[in-house]
Amino acid sequence: MTNRPTNDEQKARAETPTTPDFSRYMVCDSYSVPTTDTTPAGGAPEPHRRLSRQQLISLDVRLSTRDKDILLAIQRHRYLLSGQVQRLLFTDAVSASAALRAANRNLKKLNALGLIHSLSRRIGGVRAGSSSLVWHMTHAGERLLRLHDHKAYPGKRFFEPSPYYLAHTLAVAEVSIQLTELCRNGKTRLAALQPEPECWRAYSELGKHVSLKPDLYAAVVSEEYEDRYFFEVDLDTESPAKVIEKCQKYHKYYRSGLEQKEHDMFPLTVWIVPSIKRKEHLLSHIRSAFIRQSKLFAVITSEELQQLVRDGGDENTLC
Repeated sequence: MTNRPTNDEQKARAETPTTPDFSRYMVCDSYSVPTTDTTPAGGAPEPHRRLSRQQLISLDVRLSTRDKDILLAIQRHRYLLSGQVQRLLFTDAVSASAALRAANRNLKKLNALGLIHSLSRRIGGVRAGSSSLVWHMTHAGERLLRLHDHKAYPGKRFFEPSPYYLAHTLAVAEVSIQLTELCRNGKTRLAALQPEPECWRAYSELGKHVSLKPDLYAAVVSEEYEDRYFFEVDLDTESPAKVIEKCQKYHKYYRSGLEQKEHDMFPLTVWIVPSIKRKEHLLSHIRSAFIRQSKLFAVITSEELQQLVRDGGDENTLC
């Protein structure tokens, strides 16, 4: 007898999705825009082939509710890992590895139909397994969703994202998925969950129309309380000065009173950082910059998100 895992157990473990440290997979500024067009010369690749409206209508009839939920989730978050799709929508399987296999079957089906496509790179590399594939909508997929929602965002020509843009987008999606998972226990529920640009807030500054652009907005309701949050996902690339500049925008929006007038409260702005060292660094700078002003912010690591949502967090994280 031995306690060494068998080949089947090793395979199942490798296929079980884990949460990557997204701060490891970027090299660019978080506010950069993808600039490299990877469409090969001579035409679009097969998954981006042009489909007529009649073909899209025919495809739409063949899709299951879960297929459409996958499309909507990928469209809403821009990019999703296979493992993230599984955790978000495939929660009824007997095991995580079985759920991932079911998710992969649906994703491959939608890819074969030309509605989604995966990036050439993986998050975590090939050894991370099939959960590391990154999926995005194709133009055909966007057009199919607009058969039902004419307000859906228009499809744009696909550009390969920069490493940082991709890592940051996936990290924001990860927070959204973790919130969804935390609110499945029946004790709390998500009253609202808005990624960009749904969560952006418009206000006026010196007579000019400007926008506050959080990464994510959420409202969590329990039996006694309703908590609201703006989330900023930090991957330890911005200087403290950049973070303070963004915090100043939150204070300006707070002073406008618009959020309080509409919702009777102002959300707590939560900076989610990749390490304790970064957390302590930002707490120090934000506290120094906003002495004797309202404490609008909390700085936490991703491991502390559950405590924040379920128990109200730690006062030592406020600033």
